[in-house]
Amino acid sequence: MVDISLSVDENSYRAAVFEIVQFQIEDSSYSGEDVINKNLEKYDKAAKVAAENWQAKRLERSSGEDEIDVKKCEIKNSCDEYNADYCVTNGNSCPGGGNFNFNTGLVFDGKGNLIVRYYKRYLFFEEDINVPKIFRNTYFETDFGNFTIDINFDTMFYDSVKGIEKSGVTSLVFPTYWFDYTPLVFFAIPLQQAWSITYKVNIIAANVHEPRTGSVGSGIYSPDRGVLVYTDNPDGRSKLLISNVPKSPTDDLRNIEPPNTKFFYLDDDEVTELQEEEPRNFQKECGLNVLGALPEDLTDYRCQLTSVRGYEFRKLEGTSGSFGLCSKAFCCSLTYESESMNENYYFGVSSMPLTFQDSYVLGTEACFLARCEPFDGRPCGNFILKSDTVFLFAEMRATFTTKYIYPYAINSDIRLTDKEEWEFDGNSHMFYQNIKNDSLLFLGLYGRKFDEDKILN
Repeated sequence: MVDISLSVDENSYRAAVFEIVQFQIEDSSYSGEDVINKNLEKYDKAAKVAAENWQAKRLERSSGEDEIDVKKCEIKNSCDEYNADYCVTNGNSCPGGGNFNFNTGLVFDGKGNLIVRYYKRYLFFEEDINVPKIFRNTYFETDFGNFTIDINFDTMFYDSVKGIEKSGVTSLVFPTYWFDYTPLVFFAIPLQQAWSITYKVNIIAANVHEPRTGSVGSGIYSPDRGVLVYTDNPDGRSKLLISNVPKSPTDDLRNIEPPNTKFFYLDDDEVTELQEEEPRNFQKECGLNVLGALPEDLTDYRCQLTSVRGYEFRKLEGTSGSFGLCSKAFCCSLTYESESMNENYYFGVSSMPLTFQDSYVLGTEACFLARCEPFDGRPCGNFILKSDTVFLFAEMRATFTTKYIYPYAINSDIRLTDKEEWEFDGNSHMFYQNIKNDSLLFLGLYGRKFDEDKILN
């Protein structure tokens, strides 16, 4: 769930995101309607806490809960759009049950009126969900900027990027049920921040909290500051995050007041405000390829492995070094210095398309630095979530042929590296300088070549 309001500061608005621990269906006596109502009670509680912390009248509310929008199918000789208010189609394309079911994002105004609907296009193991025949980016205007909405995996494709580039959008509302993938940028939090930085829009992202599928991580971001407030911890607790957000993502930050963030735990019986940095409950390893089947314990976090079989790898030897690697015509260099090198770090480079879950091919140019251990006969096959290695600095240069490049820097325990410690020129050069003596876990640049994308099934 996402909530939006005008702030006291004329240069910003106030936004909230709710990362929900969904009501678990452990008793078969609960009906589908019972489950929905239980979860709606949680959203209602979060909305009330957000309203108490606005500092101003709430103007807009966007429900980030993914809904299933059911459209009745009437068989006629002509075929209208699947995503019309009333579906008219031919017999060959009408589902057996007589309805189209869409994964839907809904936006409501302050009076509860439905403003817009967004239908997810790129499905991810959603066998009972339909794809809209004609895809449309969805927009809504407010007194504090132009907004669009995307759901989950759709942000990985050019349709979403095109919608940002051509519409004057200032903020993206992003309800998601994200599955974390290691290494690269496919953890929820680094990807959300990278998207904000690359496309110069604010992002208001609300994830579902289900650590067993790697689903953790929500936040609010602006392009210059990066993250304003975020959560990323597999602790089994619902969280509400609130922050001021700049109306214009490209404004001079000297004109913007501090974000005035709030962080609340919303447990069943109480609301608790967190006054310090969020703790971390991650274990050393998370990969399903290493740990095996999905666990029963809600807090037992699992991530999945992004295929890196097409990467050229080189292990870092010694506390300093400088070298380059190439994958076909794409090349990337690394220069680094560290206090020690007692853990295994690898530098990887690839220009090979990434096949994702045998469903999508993503055009890719990427290079990254990561802590990694041997697994399954490969020197670098188990990407670790914790590190004690302190890099003093690291510098990457790459020969990208795309302008769509996602930068990311992640410390031990999947903490976002402070934006003051790294910079990316938007083209080819990334520089990291350790200021806070933290341990760096991942550093990388992930370029998307949308013209090489394919849908396999």
